[in-house]
Amino acid sequence: MNIKKIRNYLTFKKGCNITIIYYGLRNKKEIYKGLLYKTYLNVFTIILPTGEIKSFSYIDILTKTIKIYV
Repeated sequence: MNIKKIRNYLTFKKGCNITIIYYGLRNKKEIYKGLLYKTYLNVFTIILPTGEIKSFSYIDILTKTIKIYV
């Protein structure tokens, strides 16, 4: 899998519900649920139910820093 394939896949899933699990330092895990909002060249954004916008990099998917479930 490469960045271009990931970007294309997420571009077709715009507007869908998405769950992101972020694996941080020291085994901290954060879970974000929201709508896939926009995809850009290097990042994609989601809107949380609170209205907050979070952005993530496609590199995070490749390095397994985050996992996405669409």
